[in-house]
Amino acid sequence: MSAARRTAFLLVLGLLCVAALTLLAAPPARADDSVGHISRLDVGAVVEADGGTVRVEVDLTYDFGDEEAHGPFLVLAELQEIADDPDRYRRLTVSDITAESPTGAPADLRVEHDGGAVQLYIGDEDEEVTGAHDYRVTYTVDGLPDPQVAGPEGTVRDELYWNVVAPGGFDVPIEDVTVAVTGPVPPEASACYVGRTGSDATCDGAGESRGERVDFFHGRLDEGEGLSVAVGWPAGTLVDAEPVHEPRRTWANTLQLGPLTGGLAGVVTVLGAGAAAVVASRRGRDEAYLDLTPGLVPADGGAGRIGPARRRRPVAVRFTPPDDVRPGEIGTLHDEVADFRDVSATLVDLAVRGYLRIEEVAPEKADDDVSDWRLVPLRDWSGGLERYEREVLDRLMPDREPVALSEVGAEYATAVAKTQEALYRTVTEHGWFRGSPRAVRNRWLVGGLALAGLGILVTAALVLLRWPAVLGVPLFVVGVVVAFASSAVPARTAAGTAVLAQTLGFRQYLATAEAEQIRFEEGQDVFSRYLPYAIVFGLTDRWAQILAAAAAQGRHVEEPDWYVPVTAGAVWWTQPAAFATSVGAFAEAASSAVTAGGSSSSSGFSGSVGGGAGGMGGGSW
Repeated sequence: MSAARRTAFLLVLGLLCVAALTLLAAPPARADDSVGHISRLDVGAVVEADGGTVRVEVDLTYDFGDEEAHGPFLVLAELQEIADDPDRYRRLTVSDITAESPTGAPADLRVEHDGGAVQLYIGDEDEEVTGAHDYRVTYTVDGLPDPQVAGPEGTVRDELYWNVVAPGGFDVPIEDVTVAVTGPVPPEASACYVGRTGSDATCDGAGESRGERVDFFHGRLDEGEGLSVAVGWPAGTLVDAEPVHEPRRTWANTLQLGPLTGGLAGVVTVLGAGAAAVVASRRGRDEAYLDLTPGLVPADGGAGRIGPARRRRPVAVRFTPPDDVRPGEIGTLHDEVADFRDVSATLVDLAVRGYLRIEEVAPEKADDDVSDWRLVPLRDWSGGLERYEREVLDRLMPDREPVALSEVGAEYATAVAKTQEALYRTVTEHGWFRGSPRAVRNRWLVGGLALAGLGILVTAALVLLRWPAVLGVPLFVVGVVVAFASSAVPARTAAGTAVLAQTLGFRQYLATAEAEQIRFEEGQDVFSRYLPYAIVFGLTDRWAQILAAAAAQGRHVEEPDWYVPVTAGAVWWTQPAAFATSVGAFAEAASSAVTAGGSSSSSGFSGSVGGGAGGMGGGSW
């Protein structure tokens, strides 16, 4: 599998697995368009010895200035990623939340839990305030302290390492920040960090102890700056204060890619994909008559000795198309696909053979190029034609009346689809393929997609069961290989390979011959007869240039009667530029008409800002 396909596979697998994964915690939400600033922030925390529960009181003065707002907006973290631990989240439980305003401002409290955070809206949504107002918020948080933390110089302590103000949490400046932490016993150590995430700059006042309480102070926090404190007590001070963790789903622990699982998945993937590729290669190998020159068939209808065709066998140049083989059939045999170009070439071929005439429709403005054509039926086609040829004529002109190409967009789209189906049947009935190329491709494509879908379901089930999801990857990969291999599975019979060799010889003639080498015959319009084949091979422009060169050499070139240009008497068939805007433009329009016809996501004493647990942010709303 190429690097691009491997990347695409991993991307698809990731998108599908996400639906079965636990949602990742989003960063704390913030109110938009916050106004004013916080002129005072006093935070007090009391840590209980039993369980490590922390009771927090937040006193703040919010100065809204002249801008109207309902009140302050606070965000408290409840679910956090853990540094160096990709398999777990830290769970904090916030409860017993209250809010009031000592200055009498509206202090209704609305609590919302979203994305691993608690959002507190304080104020009245029907009332707005201005100026400075005091607010007091209290809450209890469980899971904040860490017992038995190994610190610098071999120390072991029970710690509270707390992001009092989360970095990036507030979008307004904060002045006069004080933090007081009271523990069960006097602290052994304390620290305070301020700034952006990862900053180890110390606060203005870092750890003044008063018995069991330690105080911190900082003069100003700019927008987005955080403040984290660390307080340590003797090990064993906090009882039953173990932090709470929740499983965190990541690529690593979802796939569980280890030596055993990865090796097993790799072996199964290589063997399965390799087997699919080998089977596709063998199924798609053409047959050939081994004892005959490429392009020849056994005389008198004999079977001959048949075996796998050799690749890149040389073919002889052929000056005429394969006998009794029409352009659409050659196009389908050549690339194993009945495409739009094969159908438009069939339409031109039918015109050359006298079943219809193609007439240019004069553009609305004299200087504009021709953009529409009228198809005029000339003779009955109920017999003497292949099924796909009758199909396209019946669909386009069911009433045997002239029609404009621009007026039959939907009918033409249906005609192309039906003609393609009939072309596949025709080349199969001719015995050129072991089975219809489209049917063979579709079986492999559907089988590959089904196998890939089963791989997705198995992977999702493994994710839900928390088993190694990597074990479901081989099914998906093998399914993708089978689907990609579908284009290589159709195989030609020995008879089909012989006709293909004749086809390639004729294509080489059209692609390399010069004007003087073309066998123009008196009274025969060789240009028109070979034009549909040039369309199939993508050599239309070159064929027009050869015709022009032959005419310039004074060689006789029959005037086509199956195509009527707008300007009577114009020698368009010997002028490449004129040809490109006439027959060449018609061939392109006949292909593109199908489209037009269609339906209209450590220790706190060697730490930094944001490295602790919890975190508060907010603004105004």
